[in-house]
Amino acid sequence: MRETIRLILGKSAFPVILIAAIVQGWALYGLHQSVKTSSWPSTDPSWLAALYALVAVAPITVQLLCEHTKSTALWITLGIVSLAYFYFGWHYGSAIHDPSILLFDSDDFGATAFIMALLWLLMLPFIQLRLSTGTWRINYPDIFATAWRNKLLLAEAALFTGLFWLLLGLTAQLFYMLGIRFFKELFAEPLFIYPVTTLTFGIALHLIGSVERLTNAILEQVLSVLKWLAIIAGLILALFTGALLFKLPGLIFSGERAIGAAWLLWLVAVIVLLINAAYRDGRVEHPYPEWIAQSLRFVVPLTIVVSCTALYALVVRVQQYGVTVERVWAFVVAGTAILYAVGYSIAALRTGQWLGWIGRANVGVALALIATLAATLTPILSPHRLSANSQYRMALAADAFQILKPDALSDGESSLRYLRFRSGSYGLANLKLLAELQDHPDADRLRKESLAIQNLKHRGEPIPINVEDMFALLVISPPNREIDAKLRAKIIENASRPRANRQTSLQTPESAGLFVDLQGDTTEEFVLLRPNGGEVYEFAGGEWTLVARAILPARATFDDSENSGSMLENVKAGKVSVESARWKHLTIGPLRYDVQ
Repeated sequence: MRETIRLILGKSAFPVILIAAIVQGWALYGLHQSVKTSSWPSTDPSWLAALYALVAVAPITVQLLCEHTKSTALWITLGIVSLAYFYFGWHYGSAIHDPSILLFDSDDFGATAFIMALLWLLMLPFIQLRLSTGTWRINYPDIFATAWRNKLLLAEAALFTGLFWLLLGLTAQLFYMLGIRFFKELFAEPLFIYPVTTLTFGIALHLIGSVERLTNAILEQVLSVLKWLAIIAGLILALFTGALLFKLPGLIFSGERAIGAAWLLWLVAVIVLLINAAYRDGRVEHPYPEWIAQSLRFVVPLTIVVSCTALYALVVRVQQYGVTVERVWAFVVAGTAILYAVGYSIAALRTGQWLGWIGRANVGVALALIATLAATLTPILSPHRLSANSQYRMALAADAFQILKPDALSDGESSLRYLRFRSGSYGLANLKLLAELQDHPDADRLRKESLAIQNLKHRGEPIPINVEDMFALLVISPPNREIDAKLRAKIIENASRPRANRQTSLQTPESAGLFVDLQGDTTEEFVLLRPNGGEVYEFAGGEWTLVARAILPARATFDDSENSGSMLENVKAGKVSVESARWKHLTIGPLRYDVQ
């Protein structure tokens, strides 16, 4: 490993580290006070997110590049990175964050922070080598060494800081047992927490970075152990791909989702990591015995099958339910996996030292990923913008009342609700377009539902429903039966009661009303049924009463020999029966509901 590539130098760099740490600590404290007192910039999510991004990235970048403080190129680069992250934060605060909740309470905040951190880690080795060599010419061994040392350095500094706080906690507890509350109260003050934490982290960076041999030894040990796991991972890949290829034609031609994409992508990611542990910087000529190396050579191309299957699963899912933020990130991961799989397979099929060609694939994928992640933090490829546009099209294409269908997004959320709560200002803009829609066959309904959704305050709030419309869509079995006035009133009363995060059958357009004898007493009960369950009403003493619930167990399976169809299709086809029990089980085609 080249001595010229050093992240933290000697004493001359220490003052720079301290200054950056102090500035970061006090800046974070200032932002904390702003949030606590509800003063600017916390009153403006755009400024708050932008300043947090800037304060988190700029000081630590200076600390890791402090050996180049006399270089003009460093300050130009730092300015570009700082402006970029300021804009990334601004975009999040203005286009994604929901101003009705605190910045740190948002689910999107953690995901965005993770993407920003990942992008920073990917860019940093290229910036470090550019400053060290004065050229953008890429030397893979240097990239490899710098990237791994960055991660180890940051991880060890974080561990050092955590242990430091454990000591402070121990000190506070010991004195507290003696009745001295001073240290416990001091260590809990934000005025102490922020500056001391950043200062400790900066000191740890200096101490760990100045001991290069220790970092190199740890890296060597970690990679030497991980490379042997590649043999087990390769065996798993070979066995799984064989089973997958056997079932893949049927899965594809059936048009189903085939298989969960997430686990396939994890398999590819593990293979990539472990192969890199063996390959390292390309200077290890024989990381394995010859027979193991040749076996891996034939196994690696199987990652193409796995990654392409994952991509297929995502495409089918999107065709069914549209794009969501999570699926955009899944596509990014799947695309990265395919690039790695193709690059590694080309390397494996070449003659000679095939591991040496992996470096080219790693650099190419890293540069592509840097560009992609940067674009996702802007409107260009914002997952929230892409998902908002997709769900807008899904809403326009929906049949009457399908917009309230429980599985419209496969996770119990409708397209309109997704636009309101999960796609930022992009979704709100599309929701307003739907509220003003004119040239559409179902414009009246879309306008009404969009306006109702806009008035919701939180994701779990039920959507206002039009009872008359819902009763008109209810499928009755037997067809010649009618819902009398008393039963109708009881159903409306039950549906109007507040129920946190749960839909009633009446709120679901795909509902059926069945008159069946569930107790074997020759008196019919009424079941208001949705696809995954419903309510059972009993007539006694001249009144209808809610007495039980019909539940579709999670263990429910379909008989492939039958036409499974939907719940409504089976009701319309007359496939309704009961099975003996105290409360008889209700069977709709292949679906068997437990009455409790």
